[in-house]
Amino acid sequence: MVKQGKPETMPIPPLETTPFRRGPGGRPTREEAERRHQALLAAAGRLFLDGGLSGTSIDAIAAEAGVAKRFIYARYADKGELFVAAIGRFIEGRVSPLSNFGVPAGPAEIGLLDFARLLLDLALRPEPLMVYRTLVIEAARFPKLTRQFIEGNRWRITGVIARVLETYAARGEIALDDPQLMAEQFFILVAGAGQRLASIGIFEEPAAAERRLIAGIRLFLHGCRVVN
Repeated sequence: MVKQGKPETMPIPPLETTPFRRGPGGRPTREEAERRHQALLAAAGRLFLDGGLSGTSIDAIAAEAGVAKRFIYARYADKGELFVAAIGRFIEGRVSPLSNFGVPAGPAEIGLLDFARLLLDLALRPEPLMVYRTLVIEAARFPKLTRQFIEGNRWRITGVIARVLETYAARGEIALDDPQLMAEQFFILVAGAGQRLASIGIFEEPAAAERRLIAGIRLFLHGCRVVN
């Protein structure tokens, strides 16, 4: 294992600078309110990942998003609730390559290996690593909030993995008693160790990472094989 350069960062779209659109009576239109809400979540996500929950103020988020604090508190009871929503949105926006994965024809071992490569690549990108580090840091300070986040957002990843696994189950190649549980096990086997190492700046050589993926897929399939 050696330290390597960071993977390319996915660009985060800048906030829109269009005027604040209002409807009859001076109130913002529904479309405008939603646009500003999305801008709020994007700004809050960036700031939370950069400074953590403790190091990010509502004032800074409001300024970054270009909204008033009352706009924030009309939607979220406190900063913790906004943290859960903003980081959840951040994750959702970055799992689309997994959601778009088309399960290929052919043996499960080959298709799952292709899927595992995609999953590992995403897990090692700077943004997911920032999320991982942020949660590790904040877990000690805000255990209830961190637990709330995990319980409310783990499905964003495991749900996508479960969809792929269920496809192979429908083909009769694997048996799934609990798709969500097996999706978590799949992630741990193919990406868990690599992500933990990368979170402290250690990236495996490509050949070592590939060996780990192959071993993980074989272990997973051995545990899920259909017994005739």
